[in-house]
Amino acid sequence: MSRNEQYDSGWVGWKSSVFLAACIYLIFKYQPISVQVNGGLMAAGPAKMESPTDSASSSKNESKKKKTNTQIAKLDLSDAEKKSILDSIKWVTNKSFPLDGDPQAKKGGEFRQAYTSFPATTRPIGKNTDSGTAMIESLVYQTLIGINSSPFYVAPGLASHWAEDDDKVSFYFKTDADAKWADGKPVVAKDVVATWRLLVDKGIQKPSENVKWATFYEPVELSERVVMVRAKEPGWRNLINISGMSILPDHIIGSISGKEFLKKHNWNMVPGSGPYKFDSIDKPKKLTLVRRADFWGAKKRQYIGLYNFDKIVNVYVEDQEIIWEKFKKGEFDFMPIYRSQRWVKGTNFDKVKDGWIQKVKVFNRKPRGTQGFDFNLRKPPFDDIRVRQAFAYLWNRELLMEKLMFNEYDFMDSFYQNAPYMGKNVTKIRYNPEKAIELLEEAGYSLNSEGYLAKNGKPLKLSFEYVGKWSEKFYTIFQEDLKKVGIQLEIKEVTWATKLKNIGELNFKLSSGAFGATAFPDPRYLFHSSLADKKQTYNRWGIKNDRVDQLIDLYDAEYDAAKRNEYLSEMDDILTGECLKAFDWYAPAERLVYWNKFGYPPGVLNKTSAGDYRDAVSLWWYDEDKAKALKLAIDSGTKLDSRPVDVKFWMNNEEYDFVND
Repeated sequence: MSRNEQYDSGWVGWKSSVFLAACIYLIFKYQPISVQVNGGLMAAGPAKMESPTDSASSSKNESKKKKTNTQIAKLDLSDAEKKSILDSIKWVTNKSFPLDGDPQAKKGGEFRQAYTSFPATTRPIGKNTDSGTAMIESLVYQTLIGINSSPFYVAPGLASHWAEDDDKVSFYFKTDADAKWADGKPVVAKDVVATWRLLVDKGIQKPSENVKWATFYEPVELSERVVMVRAKEPGWRNLINISGMSILPDHIIGSISGKEFLKKHNWNMVPGSGPYKFDSIDKPKKLTLVRRADFWGAKKRQYIGLYNFDKIVNVYVEDQEIIWEKFKKGEFDFMPIYRSQRWVKGTNFDKVKDGWIQKVKVFNRKPRGTQGFDFNLRKPPFDDIRVRQAFAYLWNRELLMEKLMFNEYDFMDSFYQNAPYMGKNVTKIRYNPEKAIELLEEAGYSLNSEGYLAKNGKPLKLSFEYVGKWSEKFYTIFQEDLKKVGIQLEIKEVTWATKLKNIGELNFKLSSGAFGATAFPDPRYLFHSSLADKKQTYNRWGIKNDRVDQLIDLYDAEYDAAKRNEYLSEMDDILTGECLKAFDWYAPAERLVYWNKFGYPPGVLNKTSAGDYRDAVSLWWYDEDKAKALKLAIDSGTKLDSRPVDVKFWMNNEEYDFVND
């Protein structure tokens, strides 16, 4: 993935598997995460109370579980205790909530899109999972429930019903009686248990996941379709985390260790319960998914109008220029425009003017996440904050934004840019080579006989890896600015898999990266000291700060949203002050071009989910009438109507309105 792409931020619920990639101001200022009704969790909107119909049962002829190197914390419950719990549950469901998809959407056709980097794995769990994996995961695998931020609601996923105890640590889910895996087997409670066991297995080589899921006890199968998940401590995030667990089938993963899972399923996709399944793979060129004709949720409300394409073809081409030329020839159907130069100067050709290719700029209100240079604080020279600050002062964003990006971007200065929990006193750094030189001299660097900065006879020389040929010009300018003050920077183009591996192994000093923004940020897995010296974690900087750790603990334990915002805001001030990143920029809108043969909801993209190009896969559909009209126009050389370029559908739509933001 290239530097200026919108990095993945996913959904909580059926849309994705990691985080809810939306931020609605009202949620954070006024909205509690849940409402207690008779001991259960009530979704916004009408909720139907039902009594459980499942009886406690034990599976017969269960295969022997082979698990090694795990962090298992069990709750020992007798059959009588399980039955007592089952009898006391006050079930909640939600059969009335806003539709994301368009009920008029048609099924059929295919969607062809291109990416610059082939995913390092098709596994949804374990080392080397990244944004490319998340895209596949959101289409193939599902979560127990979905949580939406605007308007706030909880909706069914794999679970048709749910409940929460007043203790705020015990949660219950009843799997939908219709839910089935792609191999035809039913989705049951033991699938949740098996997934959790895999997530805490150190053999998956993902310490952040191990730590996250070890905050829960092993889920308990109360009956064939009812599972209880109990957190070790109360916390407002518990339900959010549970909602983000992509469930895998016990009959596939339940008998193998994490280490075996990595080896066996790196490219051998585990059957999912989602609307798509694996069709074919041609490494490193193409990966194809096909819509399941037997998808169990096709007629469920939460999936109405979604997942419409019969086939999704992902083609991987490292060179953005080649992708662009292939798109213009019609080899790809859709393309986000990351490069502002291309958007401003390269999208006014005849096929666009004639309406054959549509051009839209979709504005949204989501928080922006982060992107920029990452400093490894574990290794010199970036263990010295003065050096980190100097490099940030040498990153000439002003020049790049004006000359290379045509003022299509705004400055990024925060880990929580544009969110209500952004720091009130974030450290804002702008290009200032004089200040940089001053800081480097304070850090003990001086020019040697060759004209390079050195300390104790050792030159300040670094290497930097980047992905995507077209990004080279940005880094070349940075390289030249560093050279002017005596710093040697070697830049090297690598594959996304190579870069991801080196970051995960902490084998870097200076890197580039980004994290998507979420409605419910989880700073523990980014900034907590406990992960600072571990490989394959999200704390790539190695930050250790006692006050940050305290704020994380306070944040995780706080149910009041306004106070959580205060904790995050203070944390943001500290983190920007530590100069972990030399921040880049952000785009206020998504820039898209696509061939005029698709239907879409009024908003084109969903404001309340990722809000970017990834939503097209789930929201759009192949419009046969438009496709015929397009072919006729091409054959006859005639024009088609073009929609307005700027799309701000939510500004005049009460459903998407904001108050006091």
